[in-house]
Amino acid sequence: MLNFLKNLNQMLWGSVLTALLLGMGAFCLFWGKAASLRSFGLLKSGHFRNMHQQSGKKLSAFQSCMTSLAAAMGTGNIVGVATALTLGGAGAIFWMWVAAFLGMGLIYAENVLSCHYRDQTCTGAIAYLRYGLHSPVLANIFAVCCVAASFGMGNMTQSHAMAESLQESFSIPPVCTGIVTAILLSIIIFGGTRRIGKVTSILIPVLSGIYLFSAIVIIINHHEHLGTAFRAIFQNAFGLQAVGGGVSGAAVRQAVSVGIRRGVFSNEAGLGSSGLLHGDADSDHPEFLGLCGMLEVIIDTFVCCTATALVILCTDSLASGTNGSILVLTAFRAGLGNIADWILPPMIAMFAFCTLIGWSYCGTSAFRTLTGNQFLKIYQGIFCIAAAVGAVLQLDLVWTLADIANACMAYCNLPAILLLYGKHQKK
Repeated sequence: MLNFLKNLNQMLWGSVLTALLLGMGAFCLFWGKAASLRSFGLLKSGHFRNMHQQSGKKLSAFQSCMTSLAAAMGTGNIVGVATALTLGGAGAIFWMWVAAFLGMGLIYAENVLSCHYRDQTCTGAIAYLRYGLHSPVLANIFAVCCVAASFGMGNMTQSHAMAESLQESFSIPPVCTGIVTAILLSIIIFGGTRRIGKVTSILIPVLSGIYLFSAIVIIINHHEHLGTAFRAIFQNAFGLQAVGGGVSGAAVRQAVSVGIRRGVFSNEAGLGSSGLLHGDADSDHPEFLGLCGMLEVIIDTFVCCTATALVILCTDSLASGTNGSILVLTAFRAGLGNIADWILPPMIAMFAFCTLIGWSYCGTSAFRTLTGNQFLKIYQGIFCIAAAVGAVLQLDLVWTLADIANACMAYCNLPAILLLYGKHQKK
């Protein structure tokens, strides 16, 4: 069964979906005289001064941004980048940038459409599938897949990464990590939308600031290798060999494949999850919410992922092994010494915990549309239990099922964007 599911997963995430994500990203980014890029002009407007405005049970625009970043910025920004480097070489980072640049168009479109079609009962891709595309079947399929993904990529895999990181560094038993995680998670998500927004709006800026500060210190201390690192990224992206200037087609294909897929998984562009979070924001300006989504991609991939990559490349740690977490820890130790053991593992654990919080919100939104506001506490309780279970299980099957669910979300989401975004931009 597992082999069948892995083959299905490879088929779903094949070149067709990759081409769709990149093509649709370019379409959304440059359509309507590049409306998405022109929205950066809103940075000079007064919208950002009102980002903390909040009414009723809605998230403020700032809280929706932080919750969306929480859902996207899990271990992928740290361990995932290291894995991309070991599988695709330094050139994979360039193609991560390409995927992120085009992905900004998809995130923008998702948030614009979500704001345009949302109502009191549903938001995000579910709203524009139901009310824009007039397809309740696709909306329900998307919701089911989103709930499934919330237990996989957004839950058990994250708690497992937390447990593994804390066990390696502090010998904390995974069962203890699982129990504490479930308790803390229940306190937050049962506290409702406002508590989720408050927690993510504190944790994400603090964690991101500490992580980036640590990475910048390492990069500055190894600044003499910065030019070599960027050269490796651009040369390997196109298969250029250091000796003789030859071109390796196999190296290019590997770098492109790994970089684009890791880029998509990092910022989740095209999956439709961003709209679920921004659709509940206390803002009636679609273009502003679209801009917030693009800024999140910049922070997620262009800033945090790039920082991780440069730390590894500048400390010349790429040859230290194929295990992502070990590779990053080796790089941080090379830059910070033994203090890295007290910084990085807790950082990985906390980023993973933030992803749990963010995806609990996505899953709850999707579950609400399926049950009509019923049984939400039951879903949230099972979500907390799953976090405890994920800490102690081997998760090959869970990873595979989560990837399949993500692919199905994309296949539901992309046709709606293609048919609705251009139409909406013409209005």
